[in-house]
Amino acid sequence: METKEATNSTNTENLKNEEYTKYMNPKFDKLYNEYVNKHNITITKLLDPSNNLSELPKVVVVRPDMKQGFGNRIPGIICGFLYSLISDRLFFIDGYIDFDNYFEKDFDHNWDTVSYLYRESTAKDLHILEKVNNFTLVARGNFSSEEISSYDILRVHTRDYICAPLSSNPYYKEWFNKIIPDYRIFATISLRLLRLHPDLKSQVEDYASNNLRDYNIGIHLREKKKPDNTNSWMIPIEHYYEAVRMLMLEVNNKNVSIFVATDSTNGRNKLVNLLSEEFKSNNVYHNNNNSVKIIHSEDNMDLFNPIMQEDENPGTEAGALIDLKILGLCDDLVITYASSFGFLAAGWSHKASRQRGLFIINPIIKDWTDNLQVVDKVWMWGAISSEPCMYMSKLLITNEDEETVRIFKSNPLWIHYSQCHFPFEPYQGS
Repeated sequence: METKEATNSTNTENLKNEEYTKYMNPKFDKLYNEYVNKHNITITKLLDPSNNLSELPKVVVVRPDMKQGFGNRIPGIICGFLYSLISDRLFFIDGYIDFDNYFEKDFDHNWDTVSYLYRESTAKDLHILEKVNNFTLVARGNFSSEEISSYDILRVHTRDYICAPLSSNPYYKEWFNKIIPDYRIFATISLRLLRLHPDLKSQVEDYASNNLRDYNIGIHLREKKKPDNTNSWMIPIEHYYEAVRMLMLEVNNKNVSIFVATDSTNGRNKLVNLLSEEFKSNNVYHNNNNSVKIIHSEDNMDLFNPIMQEDENPGTEAGALIDLKILGLCDDLVITYASSFGFLAAGWSHKASRQRGLFIINPIIKDWTDNLQVVDKVWMWGAISSEPCMYMSKLLITNEDEETVRIFKSNPLWIHYSQCHFPFEPYQGS
């Protein structure tokens, strides 16, 4: 068949001329704009020496783990902003000094701007990594209660999508039903709060316009993990290839792009070679009248990222964000179970509103010495949502009180949230 490339430009945020217009959220957009105006007015007054404010505004302060990748940084930012909206507090980020290099900002949320004013203020930790997580408050507490309101600062320090239980909270059911009734919290917030810097945005749009086609499969291949934590969840490259073969059986009369994002150049090259051989030699796909193009963005994935504490997150900051956005523009995703990167790619996109979620691959067993090439030792499933998972949901269900668990399970997505790696220990309840 004659191959045709996409000629229409692709816009990653303003999709007014594309089919995903119907998924835009005008009620949240209105709320977001109101918040931005309130924040900017309040900060102006707060920093004006002639204004002797009798009381400091209440705030939520998020401290991302900047030594980790975006999959571990961004969830806490999204959750902190959600907490600020439902508790009518100002939102700040602590420690993300180069945020402006990668994202647009509608308001100054740099904690350094005002932190000196809060040195004597009272503070409560909602989340401290895996050590402290106040899931009783998140799932069924009132953020406007006298006890919570007595704290000037609510602090959030997490790598996890810990705000998932909030959409089950009886105090905020009406709020969610009105503002985010489809439970696509991450997509709704991230598409406003985390808009790419114009330079990166134009790179993504140019790449998408020149490379994405009628139907696009995105693959996130994760290979570099420390042997003592998730190495046992790493999947042989061949299984990603098998997942793509399965998806392609449903495709007819399409120009197809397969976008490959990886954490190693060697792994990417192996997968690209496997896919290239498959689509060059197998007539099944050609008989379905398809043409297939295999693509990737960054050439060298083995560059050391000085921001990271380990070499298991190589590549550049800009390259990772570009990969995230391009993956999110794909029609179907195949991702690694033991990595949050692919989950974020699925959620940080208007295509999070697609009918089926991403495809997730993980081995059933944890013994790295076993032969994972055996197909019955690998699970693959299609997620029911493009929301990120919540790795501590398993521990919430195991360790929290019965009523908190019951309320969390009233959320229609609770099973999806729990399909995640790392049930960390030690863990403390509220």
